[in-house]
Amino acid sequence: MQKAVVFDMDGVLFDTERLFMEAGTQLVKESGIENAEEAVMGCIGLNMRDTKALFLRVCGEDFPFEEYHKKCGALVKEKIEKEGLPLKKGVRELLSYLKEAGYKIALASSTSQSGVFKHLDRAGLREYFAVVIGGDMIEHGKPEPDIYLRACEELGVKPDAAFAIEDSANGIRSAYKAGLHTIMVPDLIAPTPELEALLYARYDSLLDVRDMLMIKDGVLKEPVRIPLEGICNTRDLGGYKSKDGRTIKPHKLIRSGALACTTEADRQVLLADYQLKTVIDFRTGSERNMKPDPNLEGITYIGHPILEEETMGITREKETCGSNDMIGNVISTLRENGGTPLGYMQNMYQNLITNPFSRKRYAEFFDILLAQEEGAVLWHCTAGKDRVGVATLLLLSALDIPREQIILDYIKVNEFGKEEVDSLMQRVTGAMDTSTKEAQETIAAIRLLFTVDRSYAESVFAVMEEECGSIEAFLEQKMGLTPEKRASLQEKYLM
Repeated sequence: MQKAVVFDMDGVLFDTERLFMEAGTQLVKESGIENAEEAVMGCIGLNMRDTKALFLRVCGEDFPFEEYHKKCGALVKEKIEKEGLPLKKGVRELLSYLKEAGYKIALASSTSQSGVFKHLDRAGLREYFAVVIGGDMIEHGKPEPDIYLRACEELGVKPDAAFAIEDSANGIRSAYKAGLHTIMVPDLIAPTPELEALLYARYDSLLDVRDMLMIKDGVLKEPVRIPLEGICNTRDLGGYKSKDGRTIKPHKLIRSGALACTTEADRQVLLADYQLKTVIDFRTGSERNMKPDPNLEGITYIGHPILEEETMGITREKETCGSNDMIGNVISTLRENGGTPLGYMQNMYQNLITNPFSRKRYAEFFDILLAQEEGAVLWHCTAGKDRVGVATLLLLSALDIPREQIILDYIKVNEFGKEEVDSLMQRVTGAMDTSTKEAQETIAAIRLLFTVDRSYAESVFAVMEEECGSIEAFLEQKMGLTPEKRASLQEKYLM
């Protein structure tokens, strides 16, 4: 069991590597030295001695490294003094969980120990770390294993009982050589196949690391899809624990994508194994007519559109979402308005929870669930991503499931739907010249439209809290869930 975590600092806890890269790039461009930018990128994760050696090797023995380093540090310090020390996403949440869960925590940075303490004190994070090892405290810096071995020794743990969290190639090699289970949260450098082979895991943010540890520790339940042949995003919410220790009953609440592509074997699984009795279809009438659900004997079908036809808009849920015309319209609109795909999707989610028609339909969704007498109820839209995503956020909140579990369930669609999205991306972008910057930006934007992001869910929670003061108040005031109705819902679906 791993009950210790050793962090790198720059690029993992603080978004400082980006500041150093920006300052360093500016200075080397001014120097006019050929290949100097290669040294700037190559020094990520190195201590001072090895950084100097790299610059002299790449830029020549006459390179004024001390002057460069002094100017670079001054530029970064000026920016931090002006704008503050930028924390990476999820730092406080992960550190708080590790402390509460009894993990031993250390920091192993190529920065000098005094420099590390200055950053930790400025951010108010020093209390979390039992051990802090700076690059000036060891003979051989990263990528050699010395710094991680020393951190584990001072923590009193064997290396194979600890996780290392790194963002750089040099740091990953160092932690791997030392024998720690190395997790990469990429910052400026994407992992190469060589680095991937050294990793225990790779995550997009420290929040994802926290969720992984909470699953490992039994605090959260790993969402599991129902293994159907025709659709990829169908799952039973059974087993999620509420804050008071109860769990959602199995084979009662099922979220899904559209059922049009289910096979006969899939339908038998839902009918026989899950005792499916009610299907709630969140799609508009035109969507249902285009791809109707299969007619299954003994099933009550409820057409319950979350969006009106005229306000459907362009979302990943729309049946025509794979067309190049639709994608082009979205990208053009964003560029004209100066928006971003991330902002576009966050705004769409906020509209789902604030639009009067949608809000009324979500409130009625709870009435359907309360009226369910037996068997399972399944709700779906097209991809089971956006309209279903918001409905499930609301339902799990009403069942008093911890927010970490709710968001973990929400973002799992990216894993369950990856093969489908990859295929769709290939179809949409196959004819593009991907070598241009504009094409790369377009491809990134399209992928954002086809997947979910933690921030979409967080934006929904933020709207509810801003509008009513708390999630509980929103559920009562806007969803009609009085304390009595909420207690009935929990009694029906928790055990």
